[in-house]
Amino acid sequence: MDSPLEILKQIIDPDVGVNIVDLGLVESISEQDGHLHVALLMTTPACPQSGFMKDEVRRLLPGASVEVVDHPLWQPTRMSAAAKAQLGWS
Repeated sequence: MDSPLEILKQIIDPDVGVNIVDLGLVESISEQDGHLHVALLMTTPACPQSGFMKDEVRRLLPGASVEVVDHPLWQPTRMSAAAKAQLGWS
């Protein structure tokens, strides 16, 4: 069985075309009493895709609670080498 982080790699940011894990949008995944909690960090505080991202996490991880956090601020340094290469940043 894939880990929650591996499962979330299926979610592609529609504005950028890179999965949310490699973009560094997954701030944390925690489990308490058998329930997952996922905290997402958008590239900008007013990101219009935040609702879509939350819905996708809930679809792929049924029963998970999802929140969008605004701290810390997203920085390009959060991206994986694969994401940077995909975007032509390397």
